[in-house]
Amino acid sequence: MTGLASLTPPGFVDEKARSEFVRLAAIIFLTAMTNQQAVILAVVWQEAGFSHADIGVLLGVYGVPLVLASLFSGAVANRFGLLNTVRLGAILTTFGLLSLYATHASFAGSFASRILQGAGFALFHAPVMTYGTTRLTQDRFIQLFGLLSAMAPLPYAFGPVVAEYLFHTFGPHAFFLAGSVPGLVALPLLWTLRPIEKAAPEVGGMRSLFASGRIVLPMIAACVFGAMFGFVSAFMAPVMLERGLSIGGFFTSFTLSIFVVRLGLLGPLETIDRRLVVAGGGIVLGLGLTLAALATNLPMAIAAGAVFGLGHSIGFPVLSAWICDGVPPEARATPLALFNATFFAAIYLVALPASLAIARFGYPPVMIATASTGLVLAVFLVVAWDRRMR
Repeated sequence: MTGLASLTPPGFVDEKARSEFVRLAAIIFLTAMTNQQAVILAVVWQEAGFSHADIGVLLGVYGVPLVLASLFSGAVANRFGLLNTVRLGAILTTFGLLSLYATHASFAGSFASRILQGAGFALFHAPVMTYGTTRLTQDRFIQLFGLLSAMAPLPYAFGPVVAEYLFHTFGPHAFFLAGSVPGLVALPLLWTLRPIEKAAPEVGGMRSLFASGRIVLPMIAACVFGAMFGFVSAFMAPVMLERGLSIGGFFTSFTLSIFVVRLGLLGPLETIDRRLVVAGGGIVLGLGLTLAALATNLPMAIAAGAVFGLGHSIGFPVLSAWICDGVPPEARATPLALFNATFFAAIYLVALPASLAIARFGYPPVMIATASTGLVLAVFLVVAWDRRMR
């Protein structure tokens, strides 16, 4: 036993798990790279002659299957197996984008492709993260899981630039073919991973999760983090453009901050109470959004992106770990699915009320008001921690 233990890398369940972790990180990055080629779909449809209303529908409809399929991805994974669900999700995500090669000039065809893509990424994301947790032990869990989860947003650092270059240089057909290549490369890697046992339905059921009451605080935090992230995703580009600033200044520093923090700075947070870590993440996230509201030059925009990325990096992986506390690895698909569905719903639901508020009050007041929810969350979590310690 001692000899076997000495061969097991720290933080991994066995010797093979480390190489699986590396492959899994590559799979997540490549699939997300294909999924995020959608950042310039508005331009594609505009050049195809679609109205602004039709483009808005096609952009927004992606969120419907994303949220619904995220909610039920845990049940699907428990029924058919984690790896089978991840494989199905990756296939749908990749072919959802690839199908736009033939459908992008048709509203109905584009609508169907977006439904396919949204459902696919939902079935891929939570189960693949759940599978990642089965390769890890509690030793270095937050650090390693944080690094794994950073693979999904990492393409934001250069994905939009690549997508824009491909489209404007080669046209829509070549763009959709080239954009699908990373996802196609990832697919065979999924068949190199070891399957795990299915969870019994009653172990990971949503009813028992809600009955336990332990998910209330993480779900509230997921709403706050999702709303702030959704605001940035929907409105930061027009905010920067309105001020004559480069969009890349904020988003590149945001993405690089996420990756750098999760690469090496999450280790010290392993032993700190989840409530306090998430509270700190909420404060830093709100500070980043406040800095963005006040940014009038590129250095301020870059600093805002870096701080916002720091807050997201502190909070998101710890939230994911928090909701899985006490749950066996093979049964984590359901709590992670519920977390993802809540997070995604907050991202998409914040857009409408925020746009109405912006029309009346302008960007800075609405951004600062949204940022203040991070402070409110922090106070709430610190009070909950204090009561627990008494």
